[in-house]
Amino acid sequence: MLGVEVGEKVRSAADVVTIHRPWVAAEGAGLIEVGVAEAVARPPHDDPAQLWLKGLDAVLRAESADPRRRGAFAMCRAVLTALANGPLLDDLVFSVHRLLKGSEDGDAVASSFGGTDLFPLDAALDVLTEFGALDADRKVTPLGQWALDEWAAREPRPVTPGLRAAQLLGRLAPLPADEAWRQALRWFEGRRPVDGAAQLLHAAEFASPVERVAAIEVVAGFGDEVLPAWHVALGYRNVRPHAAAMLEMWDDGPGLSGSERRRLVTEYALSARERSGVEEAYHYVRDRGGFDALEPEATALRRELRAFAETVKLAVYQLKVTVTGRKPPQWWRLVIPASVTLGVLAEALDADGAEHHFEADGVRYADPFFGLGEDRDEHDVRLSHVLVRPGTSLRFFLGADEHSVTCEKILDPDPGLTYPRCTSVSKVGESASARNKRLAAVRIPHPAHP
Repeated sequence: MLGVEVGEKVRSAADVVTIHRPWVAAEGAGLIEVGVAEAVARPPHDDPAQLWLKGLDAVLRAESADPRRRGAFAMCRAVLTALANGPLLDDLVFSVHRLLKGSEDGDAVASSFGGTDLFPLDAALDVLTEFGALDADRKVTPLGQWALDEWAAREPRPVTPGLRAAQLLGRLAPLPADEAWRQALRWFEGRRPVDGAAQLLHAAEFASPVERVAAIEVVAGFGDEVLPAWHVALGYRNVRPHAAAMLEMWDDGPGLSGSERRRLVTEYALSARERSGVEEAYHYVRDRGGFDALEPEATALRRELRAFAETVKLAVYQLKVTVTGRKPPQWWRLVIPASVTLGVLAEALDADGAEHHFEADGVRYADPFFGLGEDRDEHDVRLSHVLVRPGTSLRFFLGADEHSVTCEKILDPDPGLTYPRCTSVSKVGESASARNKRLAAVRIPHPAHP
């Protein structure tokens, strides 16, 4: 495999220590795509330095075992910072300990890099040297200093109740939705949710699309408690489509016109591009009906997404869904596009609006309708980002039942089949035809037509 000797029981690059990190880095940077029988190169969609940092970030996430996947990152950042500033008393261990003591993720370090060392200093030095952030003498390279600067730039700026609403939106906009919610709760301290919501929606009227979407997501987290604020926002020009869409979910309000729906898709796509990159923006627009779902005026965005579409190859996962603890065994197979969100997967797994959650690698994903707490939003995470290769699994909890969901195969899409689709079932349980009758209600774009 790639000129590296491997043992007899190797299933994938993940099992080969020598190439595991380069493989994870290449996947994280979007430079390779795992296909049906092989991994293929993809053209880069970012400058080389950013691709390098995406690769390093992906490896550090993979080397972390805490729910937020931050332990290895916290350790490596502390090591780089200590070496860049000069270790206190020439003692690197002492300096790194001091930095981690003030870190929100300091406690997660012990479980990182395999969890075999409570203070994995050597492991952090190794990975930073492998990536060229440190040289052979453990001196910080220009690339390592640049990584420190980039990490500092994307750290959330402090959020306090005294911030103006417009300032808050500027700080929330670059963050993932779950982190933005966590930060926003600090601002809401001492405020009634409906009052804080009204302030945010008013500020969102004069904000950029990514800031406006950040405001909408935070206010939506308070549920029906803030319905009066949504009604007031119907009087705004830019926020009105968002308010109408939110009220529509509660069977309230005037509903949405076609132009307002296109405005929503455009703003959320712009936000996705800013927060997560062009690939997520592409999938978001595709999930909503394709390029025609955008506003006619969104020519630059449409042109960029069309260019990306020419390079992407969509895949289908064959999943085996097993109800845990049932005797005789009860299982069924599901084929579904790899690009669907976990929210769509929940529909295919018969959630039917009932409370449920997923668990994968120590992280929980749930429907925000029931409140997230420390969970991540299942609508913000795609199946391919959780089950990255055949053999990987997640758990799905619905009512009293626990299900194991395992990726068995990665397939090319078949233009003649509809997706999602049940292909086989165990001897006990519901028939494939009955499942497919229900699955027909799950509407998703066909993966054979990017």
